[in-house]
Amino acid sequence: MKNLFTTLILLALIGTVMAKDCAGYYESFDIRVLDSKIRAVEGALVQVTFDRGTSFGEQYFTTEPAPTDSSGRIRISIHNQGTNTREIDCNIYINATLGGAVTKKTIVVDEHGPIVDLTLDIYKLNIYVKNQEGKPVENATVTVNGESKTADSNGLARFYSKAGDVEYLASYLKGKQSGVIPISDDTNYEILLPQYSVSIDIIDDQGSPLYSTLELFGETYELEDGHYETDEVFGDEITATITHAGIVKEITIYPAEENEIIFVFDIHPPVIETVDQTMVNNRPRLTVRITDPGEYGSGVNPQSVSISYRIVGETGWATATTYVSGADSFTTDFPVLQTGKIIEFRIEVLDEQGNKALQTGRFVTVEKPEENITENGEEPHENGGVEQEIPLFYIVIGVILIIIVFYIVKHLKGKT
Repeated sequence: MKNLFTTLILLALIGTVMAKDCAGYYESFDIRVLDSKIRAVEGALVQVTFDRGTSFGEQYFTTEPAPTDSSGRIRISIHNQGTNTREIDCNIYINATLGGAVTKKTIVVDEHGPIVDLTLDIYKLNIYVKNQEGKPVENATVTVNGESKTADSNGLARFYSKAGDVEYLASYLKGKQSGVIPISDDTNYEILLPQYSVSIDIIDDQGSPLYSTLELFGETYELEDGHYETDEVFGDEITATITHAGIVKEITIYPAEENEIIFVFDIHPPVIETVDQTMVNNRPRLTVRITDPGEYGSGVNPQSVSISYRIVGETGWATATTYVSGADSFTTDFPVLQTGKIIEFRIEVLDEQGNKALQTGRFVTVEKPEENITENGEEPHENGGVEQEIPLFYIVIGVILIIIVFYIVKHLKGKT
């Protein structure tokens, strides 16, 4: 028993001697980032997390991201302040990222060389931006994996990227273009930013130009006649914001498909052209014709047509059932209403742009008179008489008699 106790004490002493004690350490070393082909990587962002050794606050401290230099290196200097309140974590945690790829590594204080290497699974990606004539587009902006760079005088923007299909966005002055680049090795990729001319006309639904404001390519233009044009558009896609009378709309233009743009603000409401009131089975009916005139009218919204009514001086407003009954035609059937009442109605309708038309009117309910039908099913004439027809036979006899009398009279005059 005594020997066992002695053995346990010795093991505890050995563990204490062997335990790592790094409280208050100073560390200064280089971190070098390499790519998939073990080449130094410039611009990789590196962070280091370590136990800062304080007895209050957060235990770990993480450095701000810092980029590697042209040799792929960054110098790291850290200091543990030491504490007697707890055991110090002697691990140093390193994180590096670039081109959508991330790598991590853990080292131990005093157990690493002067250079710590990290490898990122990335490749070189060189993007050349040119116009349709093959000339470099200098100062074009290219964005890959969330990183943006400006093309040099050769139209070149250099990147690193992880493998796979990588999205890009290229823009210059008055246009932009996006796409996908397949990456499986070092890649040279050419982006074509063709140059186009574009004209924009802002008009109303009747074709008249509108005073408006155009925001395009980071600039604002006041268009008194609603017209704008330029021949300096690069890329397959441009975005513009147009404002008129407080209404703001955004449009995307694809110059390769259409470079003469007509943008319409529908500012006129639909027109309630006719309202016809009839009686059907002693129930009032309204038939309404509604149109949205203008060459560029957005059209009547059939779901918005609403007709409400009330008996003047007796009831509040109620909504009648309205349905489409033909091209530009809407019909409302009212319930059976007491005769001799003044009915007030209100018609509301919107076009597809939300412009509203409103019209009110009145009519008096009357009972439809019963039709006066004779026993044989024929309707009598208004004067109550029966239409008399002269047979053709009697007309012919009359004409013959007139001719005979004419010749007898002529013969007698001849004798005289």
